[in-house]
Amino acid sequence: MKGVFVTLLSLLPALALAAAGSIGIYEEYGLWQMLVYLLACILFFPVASILHELGHMLFGAVCGMRVKISKTAIFRPSGCAVRPLRSMAVRTRFILTALGGLILNFVFTVVGMGFLFASGGLLWVSLAAPSSFYLFMINVLPLNYAAGDTDMLLAVQAMKNTAEWQVLGRVLKIQGMLAEGKNIADIDENYFYSVPQIAEYEPAFIMLVSLRADYYAAKGEEVRAQEWKQRLEGLLREYAPESVTEQ
Repeated sequence: MKGVFVTLLSLLPALALAAAGSIGIYEEYGLWQMLVYLLACILFFPVASILHELGHMLFGAVCGMRVKISKTAIFRPSGCAVRPLRSMAVRTRFILTALGGLILNFVFTVVGMGFLFASGGLLWVSLAAPSSFYLFMINVLPLNYAAGDTDMLLAVQAMKNTAEWQVLGRVLKIQGMLAEGKNIADIDENYFYSVPQIAEYEPAFIMLVSLRADYYAAKGEEVRAQEWKQRLEGLLREYAPESVTEQ
């Protein structure tokens, strides 16, 4: 129900922006150009989605986070996975990366809305506003949809240091250590366990289980490695989160 409400809350103003731009185009050029403008607004939606994900990539590159775009990114509120390239200040760098898509959509929304007041050819730039505004709105609220957490929810969890973030933060910290060249077998065993208990369907927990399996395999403890590998396979069969399987 909340998904329907947020969709309507986001879609109606986006349609109003498209209507405002189309009126301006109609007054400047006529009916056929107005229809072309409306079609362009629709076609810009996947472009705005790609720009959203590029925002994550841009901020991730600046913050030392590798960002991988999901195959279904344009259909989901959260469509990318991150992996740190270093282990320091993981939380701050994660928050900035998570908000990168929102920031880029906001910029295109403001620019597009500004050109609603332009005349001539510059008015066409306003076609970027409707879809950019829509994507900004569905991600700016800290909500969990069926397709995943919004960017703002991920950032808020990190800011509040929730149990979910503590597990994810630990996973990212370990991944950062490995990216720096540290052998996983040299990491303290307690580092893989001293985190709050969270639901087993959470991607962060499944990634931690994967790291535990890798840790014991690297230590040569085959029995424990096999136990965690079997646990991981069971979790992936049941939940198969894309944020885990694509990393």
